[in-house]
Amino acid sequence: MLPEALRGWESYRDWLEANPEFRGRIVFARLLPQIPPKTVPYQGVFAGVLEALGLKPFAHQKEALLRVEEGNNVVMAYSTAAGKSLVFQAPVLKAALEGETSLLLFPTKALAHDQLRRLKAMAEALGVKGVYPYDGDTQGEVRRKAKQEGLILLSNPDMLHFGLLPRHGEFASFLSRLRYLVLDELHAYRGVFGTHVALILFRLLRLARHYGANPQVIAASATIGNAKEHAEGLTGLPFVELREEVARSERELLVLLPKPLDAKGERRRSPLLEAAYLARALAEGGLRGLIFTNARKSAELIARYAAHPGVRPYRAGYTAKERRRLEEALKSGEVRVLVSTSALELGVDIGELDAVALVGYPGSVSAFWQRAGRAGRGRRRALVVYIPREDPLDEYFLHRPELLLRTPPEAAVADPKNPVLCPLHLHAAAWEKPLSREEVICPEALAELKEKDGRYYTPKRRPHRELSLRGLGTTFTLRGPEGEVLGYLDERQAYWEAHPGAVYLHGGESYLVRNIDHGKREIWLLPALEDYYTEPRVETDLEVLSGESLGHGVWVGKVVLRERVVAYAKKRFYTGSVLEEIPLELPGISFPTEALWFHPPLVVPPHRIPGGIHALEHAMIGLLPLFVLAERQDIGGLSYPFYPRPLPSGSGPTIFIYDGYPGGVGYVRQAARRFPEWVRSALELLKGCPCEEGCPRCVLSPKCGNGNQHLDKGAALILAANLTLSLPQRTLH
Repeated sequence: MLPEALRGWESYRDWLEANPEFRGRIVFARLLPQIPPKTVPYQGVFAGVLEALGLKPFAHQKEALLRVEEGNNVVMAYSTAAGKSLVFQAPVLKAALEGETSLLLFPTKALAHDQLRRLKAMAEALGVKGVYPYDGDTQGEVRRKAKQEGLILLSNPDMLHFGLLPRHGEFASFLSRLRYLVLDELHAYRGVFGTHVALILFRLLRLARHYGANPQVIAASATIGNAKEHAEGLTGLPFVELREEVARSERELLVLLPKPLDAKGERRRSPLLEAAYLARALAEGGLRGLIFTNARKSAELIARYAAHPGVRPYRAGYTAKERRRLEEALKSGEVRVLVSTSALELGVDIGELDAVALVGYPGSVSAFWQRAGRAGRGRRRALVVYIPREDPLDEYFLHRPELLLRTPPEAAVADPKNPVLCPLHLHAAAWEKPLSREEVICPEALAELKEKDGRYYTPKRRPHRELSLRGLGTTFTLRGPEGEVLGYLDERQAYWEAHPGAVYLHGGESYLVRNIDHGKREIWLLPALEDYYTEPRVETDLEVLSGESLGHGVWVGKVVLRERVVAYAKKRFYTGSVLEEIPLELPGISFPTEALWFHPPLVVPPHRIPGGIHALEHAMIGLLPLFVLAERQDIGGLSYPFYPRPLPSGSGPTIFIYDGYPGGVGYVRQAARRFPEWVRSALELLKGCPCEEGCPRCVLSPKCGNGNQHLDKGAALILAANLTLSLPQRTLH
């Protein structure tokens, strides 16, 4: 059944095909069937809570509740809208009735507050008191009550790190009765953020045991390939894994090819413009939807291009107040379509949606279906539209759309023994309570910790403040023309997106960066009338500290990365054409990380080597998320026709691909193990792309620091073909 607004139409496809903007450009369509869950009788220990709330569990919820009853740590890798929340709501409410406590952790404050509304309503129906938020937005009086009266606290890793663990003595009563630890949206705890969370959980669990508690963990995740392994890696505890696919309604999956601009179809209309037309069509058609993008600037540009009052951007970096206002506006119908980054990928309740569009592949099959699952939570048929960008990964799936339906989900990666982050967290742990030798889980920390009578102490006065859980370096505050706070950027984002002269897009409006106050960590913005946006130019250098061979000619090792924004380009709206480039003088950023590297064969003339290795580097980075659950922005690369320093692997042209965060998080090491498949996929991409000189679908990269200069697709094709000759035969995956 289609929404009422589409009465008379047989399908979403027919509705879109009737619009001249989309006619003839739907290149793949599939109707995904409904898989409705069924309620079943349940007589377990939580039955009284469910009966009092008038709820009956589905079969998969019953199975999970039975595993919790048995005392297992449980991780649910269920599809979106499968009802994961009930599996932890019933146990924590029963524990509260019995005077025991529970701590519920969410990756964002928005998600915690959304769950808070539901839990409070349930608690009131049961006569339970003591349900409180405890995060950065919680007022002082509420915080005091949470410490004194709290039975169920809803928080996030940031507040746990800065507000609860350093003051654990004030929470002694709560921690001593801690019955359940809930980790919602477990898949979000990957990469750098996941590494931080693993170390925070290590600190939390050791303090809970110090106060005599041994909490049981209930984790909920979107479908990832290694839910059990990931939960165990984050907590150090054994888990039982449960999986279930549920679809409450039918969904139409459509692949919409951007409009060709030439006879051969080599040039296409910008996918941002394509998404803007779709957003406007949804809003004018009375439908409610989300348009997902992979970059904050893209979200702003799509909303700007849509030029419709019912279409608004939504992303991280906005203040909490502004995000809540936009969420409520979508629920009420004041806004019909939100153009969002991954900020709305998680399960915040924004009501029933008719449509979701994905502008570009989000980097993983898991994320694709997590976003797609935001529509179709009611009984009406929902629409999912995939708009490929001009990008290697999108080109790969454009020609293989059926792989979206049958590719297994990827594995999540987090590294609690990260040599940069682990010591910092151990200083915080030692400040909270001296460490035993067994608790010093990374040897790098021993050099700085002080040992006395077999215990380890930190010499630092405020170790918690040395850690930034989200982003790189110190946070900058964005201030508008009247001094109002518009949002926040980390140090790297500030230099890339809000340098002097930059046009900063916020809420669909353009602002010109007036200046950066490095002392106060503030960026001041002025209203802008410019008909362009800006893009940084970055110089990067990499120094290898150590390396080991992983076979197939691939090396992995510790490196130091140095980068500096040296200029920016002004680019015209809609066309993206470069108007001019302006030099900049900004501080550089330097940090240790991990990289893989290899030496392509010398099979092209010397003058073609620089362009060939640069193009091959881009193609391989573009395809890396096929093999590792990594965010595209978390990966970088460099290519050297001649690397200027000694290497353990020898000399010659060298391609480096690196983790883009301090210490590395295991992405490149995992990718190196799949090097043969990776190179072959790059070869297939280069062969299959119809362009002659290289285009955004094969070797041009939106993240290139020098604006995609000096690229030679033909040479990259020869290099990739010769690389494959020395690799093992293809394996199925």
